[in-house]
Amino acid sequence: MPRGARTRPKGPEGPEGPAGRIAVQPAGPFGAGEWPEVPLKANERAPVLITAGVWLVFLVVPLVAMVTGDAPLGTKVLGCAGLAAFVAVYMGHFIWPWPWRTLPHWVNTAAVTAVLLLCVSATIPAGGLNSFNFLPFTLAIWIFPHRLRVGLPVSVALSAAWVVVALSVDAGGSRFWLVVPTVMALVIMLALRLAMEREEGSRILGEELALSRQRERVGRDVHDVLGHSLTVITLKTELARRLVDADPQQAKAELDEVLELSRQSLAEVRTTVGGLHAPDLGAQLASARTALQAAGIAFRLPEASSVAGFRPDRRELFAWCLREAVTNVIRHSGASHCTVTITADRLTVADDGTGLGASASPGNGLSGMRHRVTEAGGTLSLGRAHPGSDRPGTTLEVHL
Repeated sequence: MPRGARTRPKGPEGPEGPAGRIAVQPAGPFGAGEWPEVPLKANERAPVLITAGVWLVFLVVPLVAMVTGDAPLGTKVLGCAGLAAFVAVYMGHFIWPWPWRTLPHWVNTAAVTAVLLLCVSATIPAGGLNSFNFLPFTLAIWIFPHRLRVGLPVSVALSAAWVVVALSVDAGGSRFWLVVPTVMALVIMLALRLAMEREEGSRILGEELALSRQRERVGRDVHDVLGHSLTVITLKTELARRLVDADPQQAKAELDEVLELSRQSLAEVRTTVGGLHAPDLGAQLASARTALQAAGIAFRLPEASSVAGFRPDRRELFAWCLREAVTNVIRHSGASHCTVTITADRLTVADDGTGLGASASPGNGLSGMRHRVTEAGGTLSLGRAHPGSDRPGTTLEVHL
């Protein structure tokens, strides 16, 4: 069956559902909902014909019975014509399941069912009891193309009617082979339909989870990019405002840096949204140096050359964590000094600020950082840099 999702076309109820949303059919062998309501495209027909038509091999039994039976030639021709018409209508229904667009889907299927039963009746004079082999195909056009709330009761009703007819036929000991296959066909097809629906539900849930994780990642990356950049832009703008009268040239230089930083931030946001942004640890050390200097915080940072040999994945993780940690120092700590140390498996950022309050709760940035570290198999810890001091400060440590 076709694998792509299909959009509900404009019909009697309009193109949108009750909430104004476009109804999109889920992908899958038959879909968890109704069969596509538009004719299949040429490239979609072959999989459908193969999947629905492979079971037609079971119609060889009534065909052989009609051809080799003792019925008159005219009856045999009628039976073979009925079988051929049955196959054509059955396969055509999967290709074009909505012949009367002004009528509901189930009405269309009911009309097709009536035509199929008429075709079956044409095979009875020549095929006899072998005409019961047509039942599973009649059930299939209800169980698979429709939602279970429609297909289940109709298919059960058709099977019950078929069993009543089978029991009323004077077939002697053959009644067992008329009734049991009917029930087995119904049970097997319903089990297959439920399994498909469960698989479809799992697939949709997996896609929703993947989309949710992607949104969280993009949100986290954008927060980390903009949080740091906007903090530095704010600090440099305030500095330029203070210098505009006292030192216009220096104020101009600060504003030039603000302009360059804003352009860089815009480029980072674009690449982040596109999933292409991976910050460099060496560049982030230089950015941290600029930000701390603009905030008037003394600092001790390692040289970019000292981290050049780290593994690329650790360089990226440490760059994200350093960016957020320095931003938090500037925004929240009230520190006058910040020390950053980096080894191959550890990043530490310590300050001499006011420290963590008793009621402090992690914000989006710290939560995102912890998530990144956990995904990388590491641990993130927060503590006091100088316990017992009036200004205990904060130590953030990332250990891989």
